[in-house]
Amino acid sequence: MRQNDVIGAERRTSFCRLCASSCGVLLDIEDGRITRVLGDAHHPISGGYTCPKGRRGGDLVHGHDRLTSSMRRTATGTHEQISATQAVTEIAERLQAIVDRHGSEAVALYMGTQQNFSALTPVMARSWFRGTGSHKLFSTMTIDQSAKWVVAERMGSYLGGRQRFEDADVWLLAGTNPIVSANGGDGDGAVVHNPSVALRSAQARGLQLIVVDPRRTETAALADVHLSPRPGTDAVLFAGLLHVVLTENLHDLDFCRRYTADLSALTDAVSAVTPTVVQRICGVPADQVDHAARLFATARRGMATSGTGLCMGPHSNLAEHLVAALNVVCGRYLREGEQADDRSVLTRRVPARAEVDPPARAYEHGYQSRVGGVRAIRGELPSGILADEILEPGPDRVRALIVSGGNPAAALPDRKKTLRALRSLDLLVCVDPRMSSTARLADYVIAPTTMYERADHTAIMEPFFPQPFAQFTPALVSPPPGVVDDWRFFLDLATACGQPVKFAGRILDPAAPLTSEQLLAMTAERGRVDFADVVASPHGYAAGPSGAVVGAATAEAMRNRLVLMPDDVRAELHEALVESAAADDFPMRLTVRRIREAVNSTGTRVPGLVPGGTNPVAVHPDDLAALGIGDGQEVTVRSASGRLCAKARADRTLARGTASMTHCFDSTDIAGAHGVNVNALTSNAAGVQTINAMPTLTAVPVAIEPAKETR
Repeated sequence: MRQNDVIGAERRTSFCRLCASSCGVLLDIEDGRITRVLGDAHHPISGGYTCPKGRRGGDLVHGHDRLTSSMRRTATGTHEQISATQAVTEIAERLQAIVDRHGSEAVALYMGTQQNFSALTPVMARSWFRGTGSHKLFSTMTIDQSAKWVVAERMGSYLGGRQRFEDADVWLLAGTNPIVSANGGDGDGAVVHNPSVALRSAQARGLQLIVVDPRRTETAALADVHLSPRPGTDAVLFAGLLHVVLTENLHDLDFCRRYTADLSALTDAVSAVTPTVVQRICGVPADQVDHAARLFATARRGMATSGTGLCMGPHSNLAEHLVAALNVVCGRYLREGEQADDRSVLTRRVPARAEVDPPARAYEHGYQSRVGGVRAIRGELPSGILADEILEPGPDRVRALIVSGGNPAAALPDRKKTLRALRSLDLLVCVDPRMSSTARLADYVIAPTTMYERADHTAIMEPFFPQPFAQFTPALVSPPPGVVDDWRFFLDLATACGQPVKFAGRILDPAAPLTSEQLLAMTAERGRVDFADVVASPHGYAAGPSGAVVGAATAEAMRNRLVLMPDDVRAELHEALVESAAADDFPMRLTVRRIREAVNSTGTRVPGLVPGGTNPVAVHPDDLAALGIGDGQEVTVRSASGRLCAKARADRTLARGTASMTHCFDSTDIAGAHGVNVNALTSNAAGVQTINAMPTLTAVPVAIEPAKETR
């Protein structure tokens, strides 16, 4: 009974594909169904850890609302079953008719978070999209973290690699809560796996943890220093930290001399942002600002990393820029001759060099949208303008949208406008195992295999692993006969549209289709280990250090420098320093949060998984008392853009004047704005960032009041 707790069950090894952690799991399978999911104690990375949503993997595969066939919208607005083959044929015909009449720019692709946890789908989806000739590519990256791309375009990038969590003396986490989200930053390998154990172990060896978050989160509760700024004031806080570092000469002068162009401009720009100013604007005591800055700057090694809390808030491009500047001035990067941060196993190694890739500002030259003159960044248009790309009249407005592994009806700002846009499309196709808010509006819903029904490997997730590691899994349970691999849908669609498909450097022959295993092997051909060795390692393959070191700068890169304070960033800092008093109509700030039980909209509708199954608005109990609202009472939350109804929940982890709700909660009600999705309160008109059209999705001014009784 120690091998199997269920008599007759077969235990198989795999890895979870709900988030970047890719935790190792053990599946008990009986009669072709997953009866239990356990953590794999022999997994070199996760070490037996699983989260609540991961342990409910069987429900995600076999749940009552799982689609077992693709669906087609009827003339009456209902959906009926259709084979994937017939759906592809009809979709290709309708796409061709749209392109013939309106041109290729009338076709768009939206790539969601869940697409990225299947190694083959992003490659195949992009291959199909390239064949359309359209520029209308969107993803969830540009609705929650595009500020990181903006920083690289305006500051440049150091190519030697960043210091690592495993040997750091200090680490600063801003706007992220890895104890809950298993994500400590932007692919830096910081606190992703078994996060509570990882953090406590690091502190036991001497690491000092600094957390920046308006709420006393589960991660902030473990911090050595918790800075709790007023929501939306992160940029001013980081300017204040830089002020202390630079005025007290705590910066790495050698690194700055070698790799930066304008340290004096940064010093001048933050000269007035004293700890006293930070205290006035951010509400963080001046002595805490001093202490945190000195603690970070005087440590030997360690980084400041940020999550979506910064990227989704006001002044997000500036805040991310100043976080990067803090790392630069403190020299938190690997130098020539140090062991390179090489985590490639199945992927091709990119040599690290102690040089700078200078700012390119490609967004000033790329494809330009007719909506606000916004340009593409790294080949993508900002998702914040997708609704306008659909609704704004014009010859190249989007009329056909393919959604892969995403739920824009729940994720995009201005829920009313988003729903109106999706309903107005000539063709909406959604690849989703469930009837999400977006799928319910779709003309076709392609039912894909789920994670334990498909073969896969971890190549895409290698940047998130704390050490060089790879894992392969075969399909472990048989999918329903009516579903199809999502990568296969895009291959078949390209073929039906008469487009060649280039994959892993070669053109695929649709007459001789390859298996998932063959395609996965092709993607790993440039890896540093034999793919067969990974396949033969059921608990994953720990590759060990590659031995690569950071190389010297090339001759042509010797003069390249990072730009710390260009004129447009300085202007943004000036704007952030202009205090704006809370409006009487909207005196509180609503922040968004993640929960252990869901990844964005995935998991929110699994019965019994999310406590209560709802999305309450959390408020400090003293604020509730002042508003005359009881814990659990129905309330109305209003913003300048809309309103929603929810239950109030007392929460002492919040500061006074702050409220909090889970973002991207997928309500079952798409009829109007009165669901539990916070984007009923957001807008893509006010508070939008320049360059990337990023809306304000957290720190939203709101008012909370008792819901009016209806008779």
